[in-house]
Amino acid sequence: MLINFFKKISFTQKLNILSVFLLLLIIAYIVKGFSFLLSHDQGAGDLYFRWQEQQYIYHGYYPYFAREGMDFVIKEIGAIQSGGYLPWSFFSGFLFFPPISYPLTRVYHVFLNLISLSILGLFAYNLGKNYYRSYSLFAVASVLAISANSSTLGVGQYGVIINALLIIFYISLQKNQNSLAGLFLGIAMLKPNISAFYFLIPVTQKRLKTIIVFSLYIIVATFSIVKITNTNLLLILTDIYKQSNFFTAQGNSLVNLFLPLGISPNNATIILGVLGIIICLTVFYLYRNYSLLTLFAIASIMGRVCFYHLIYDNVMIVFLLLALLELTFKNPDKLNFIVLLIVGITLWIPAKAVNLFPFYEYKIQFIIWILAGVYLLIAQKK
Repeated sequence: MLINFFKKISFTQKLNILSVFLLLLIIAYIVKGFSFLLSHDQGAGDLYFRWQEQQYIYHGYYPYFAREGMDFVIKEIGAIQSGGYLPWSFFSGFLFFPPISYPLTRVYHVFLNLISLSILGLFAYNLGKNYYRSYSLFAVASVLAISANSSTLGVGQYGVIINALLIIFYISLQKNQNSLAGLFLGIAMLKPNISAFYFLIPVTQKRLKTIIVFSLYIIVATFSIVKITNTNLLLILTDIYKQSNFFTAQGNSLVNLFLPLGISPNNATIILGVLGIIICLTVFYLYRNYSLLTLFAIASIMGRVCFYHLIYDNVMIVFLLLALLELTFKNPDKLNFIVLLIVGITLWIPAKAVNLFPFYEYKIQFIIWILAGVYLLIAQKK
């Protein structure tokens, strides 16, 4: 009966009904996410780790050399239990972690994430503004109803903020503001496992200014932190390499498929990273004159499946969702809409439901996203 009802109503009416349902999810996810980020005793755990790390930078010490039992531990800050972030991340950290108390930092990140979600919502709205208002509202509802938004906010991760930075990077590329694009991509490299493959877009499009500004940012940021902490860069990189073997094994990516074969997490990451670079360079070059949003979608998929991530990083797949929205709005046929819905469902279902089925999380989600990316590329050629 419900299926027959959906068959009879118009495409616009279907979007309106779905938008109402997604609005309920948005309210639940966003309220929960921000409440954990702002004040919940068990919330913002990752934010606290990042705050701790940045305090050591302010004191002139490299944070990962201040672990339990090490000489550099400052009692007021506490021993560092986290790891994995590269030196330039701490340079960008001056922007995201000013020298304020941890409670004030939680408030500050509520503000940053509200701005970031607003940027995402406005970007999604603009995808549909040349068609119908219902298209725009559905696009906004689709991207804000991603369950990982709640997870990311709740633990105080960077994902939502990085998405906003990548949107500004996208807009800068569209407007040929290449220097600005390089700067924002550099800042977005807070987490290279999310942002790294996007660098290959300006490479294949021969945007020299973007490449130069990006490279300068990473170099200056890295050596500034080395100077501030009076540390040897080789020592830092060696420590990160050792840490990454542990952290990568805990994540959800194609790396997990290599571990039963006796391949170390680091070696698996290198193999997948090289494979990802080859695929991205090929796709970005062949499709360099097609939709930029499609290239962003491919970068998001490759970053998600090739590198270490936990479930909150599913926010990065928003660019696949946005590209499918763009495709469906331009050509609202049944198959485009079905692919959009399938990908949407993988992102809208609660994270707890995903965690109940590890096989789904590791395998089926990835297969759906990869096939959707292939579908996008085929659709570009039509």
